[in-house]
Amino acid sequence: MKTPGPADAADKTLHALLVGRDRSLEDEFRAALSGVPDVHGVVYVAETYRQALDIARGRQPNFVVIDIDRDAGEIAALSKDLHDVIPAAAIAGAYKLDGFEPGQSESATIIELVRAHVRDFLRRPLSATELRAVLDRLSSRLAPAAPPERGRIVSLVSNKGGVGKSTLAVNVGCTLALRHPDDVLLIDASLQVGACAMLLDLKPTTSIVDAIRERDRLDVTLLRNLTLKHGSGLRLLAAPADALEGSEVDDEAIARILHLARRAFTFVIVDTFPILDNVLMTTLDLTDTAYVVVQGTAPAVAGIARLLPVLEGLGFQPARQRLVLNYNYEPFLGNLRPADIANRLQRTVDFVVPYDKGVLTSMNTGTPRVIHASRWQRFKRAIVQVVEDLETAAVARSMESGHDDVRLASDRETPLARRAVDRQVTL
Repeated sequence: MKTPGPADAADKTLHALLVGRDRSLEDEFRAALSGVPDVHGVVYVAETYRQALDIARGRQPNFVVIDIDRDAGEIAALSKDLHDVIPAAAIAGAYKLDGFEPGQSESATIIELVRAHVRDFLRRPLSATELRAVLDRLSSRLAPAAPPERGRIVSLVSNKGGVGKSTLAVNVGCTLALRHPDDVLLIDASLQVGACAMLLDLKPTTSIVDAIRERDRLDVTLLRNLTLKHGSGLRLLAAPADALEGSEVDDEAIARILHLARRAFTFVIVDTFPILDNVLMTTLDLTDTAYVVVQGTAPAVAGIARLLPVLEGLGFQPARQRLVLNYNYEPFLGNLRPADIANRLQRTVDFVVPYDKGVLTSMNTGTPRVIHASRWQRFKRAIVQVVEDLETAAVARSMESGHDDVRLASDRETPLARRAVDRQVTL
């Protein structure tokens, strides 16, 4: 039986992703494709790294052409990440004979790209004859591949500072890491005022900026080496030292880091900055679940009421959101209740985190509250509920994909997760 590949026009349409800054590549490809008999194509075009990964993730093309128009290391990194996102797709490189820079070895470039899953090459300007030959070769070489199991990315989001988002991120991260040691990464993407290292009493020797500056050789091993390890087993990729360094982190950079992070860790937690910029939108594109944090005050609720429809307008549907009400202040007369907030937002409040003065002390000492709190303490119980929600989703997805490598806390299965497993078995 013939293995289906990109040239099997009778079986499926060719979905092609073109990656490059030269806009004439699209014209060349369409003209060449029109000369290939019985092949119908849908063409997507990406000029940047982030666009290519976004399209790959959302459209699942079965054929990729990357223009060799930049440093071979950058193209190799992109090819590896595309292969991780769409492992069954065929990846080819397009080159011009005079396109190599002085001192750049053509053979060395080709070898490096072949090692990065680039399986064939097209000479520009593209021709129908050569394109058909490449499609035929790739069709015979490709084997079906199941997508690899991925880590789960969760983001803590708000459009207002001071709501306790970083404190929750640290406590959720530590609780999760105690159950899954060295398999949980916290990324402090609050690029201007990151506080996670301080809340964990860690002195950063590296940060997210180092990952950006090492982009040419960044892989899962180097990413792990750039993280700081906490006593709970949590790994932290710290925020930049200041806002000036933070300006080096753009949407393409955060996309690359998140793609690598989900390959290296079972759980990736992102503490975001309360501004809806390109970095946050890219983070949301790659996020499985967002925990939207709100205080029980009228200004905070009004702000979230404006944020929720914006998230939905960006394609981040309510099913991927969890609303977290964080009482990070002492109760007072007239305090808004969860029912009041749910009614105002027309949304269910998924988690309520009660006030605990011990949390304030823990922020000053750098010891997360959950580390020493008893299992019956109300703040810790709320954090555990969030962690159980994360674990349940991870287990359910693992079982749906046919994998069984995501486990709950060793021998401490929660009732919520047990019910999820039972539902899967019943189905």
